[in-house]
Amino acid sequence: MNKQMSKRLVLGEGEAIGHKHVLECNRDIEFTRHTDCLRLQLRNLGILTHDEHAHMVLPVGFHRRYHQVEFNPMDNTVNRVFD
Repeated sequence: MNKQMSKRLVLGEGEAIGHKHVLECNRDIEFTRHTDCLRLQLRNLGILTHDEHAHMVLPVGFHRRYHQVEFNPMDNTVNRVFD
């Protein structure tokens, strides 16, 4: 798993109309993609934006992004949640 660097990183894209969760930072974001998550390190404050939500400020440090899932008790399945 190779470490990558970027000042702008798309963390997730909506399935229906193309909205994106975008993380931006004025210093490079160091990140590594894994099968179950995205690991990233911020060396300055990061701003997470989405067209339909208020922005979030992420502090300096290590963060992980996981795919959100939901459990259906009617058929005992776990399904990925799409935005």
